[in-house]
Formats: sequence, C-alpha cells, structure tokens
Amino acid sequence: MTVKTYRFIGLLGDGRENFSDKELDQEQPTEPVVIDAFGFSDVYRYSGYVFLNEEWYKKYDKNSHADTSKIDSLLVNLVKYAVKDSKSENLAKVEAYLQSPPETVEQAIEVWKGFWDPALKRI
Repeated sequence: MTVKTYRFIGLLGDGRENFSDKELDQEQPTEPVVIDAFGFSDVYRYSGYVFLNEEWYKKYDKNSHADTSKIDSLLVNLVKYAVKDSKSENLAKVEAYLQSPPETVEQAIEVWKGFWDPALKRI
C-alpha cells in the first residue's frame, strides 16, 4: 500500500482558472488551498505558495497603493505558516522582501508583482 504525503500549497489572489493542479502534481502530490481575504484556512502548515496573478495583492487590500502594512502583515503570516525548511522559491522571495523592504510603496508593489509566476513552474 502506498501512502501519499500531500504538500499544502496556498493559492493567493484571484485567477484560479489560470492555475493547473496537474502541473503541481507532476512535481509532488499537492493539495491546493485558497487563502482568501479573511485569512488562512485550517491547514496547519503550507509547503509553498502560488500567486495567481500579477495584481494578487489587490484582493487583500484595496488601499495597497497608499500603504504596505496590510500586505506586509499577510506576507509575515505566509512566512509564519510555512513548513520549516520549505524549499519554496516563492517563500524565499517573500522572506527576502521582508528582510529588506523597499523604501516606497511603488517599489513594494513592483516586488509584489514579481511574486507571480505566469508559468506556475515555481512554488
């Protein structure tokens, strides 16, 4: 008997139709979980994150163009809810942003846009 160990992948932002479960399953069995504007699901820890479109952050803060605090708080939670020693490239991008945040909101938004991977090859 084979036991599958699933990785829980947090999906952020709108655009679920652009996401391919099959693509992620080729890498390792995954269980995609949508993280909505109300917060994280009851999944204990996430193995990685997929940003579903370039403007994913607008779903979580309608005033993101004026202040980064709400999105920064969400990103802190992404790190907090990550599996220890996660190999997620997207998580590494988030951690790098938090360790050295940009000076302006405009620069922060450019970094946030960079979290989206149109090919969804990297989690």
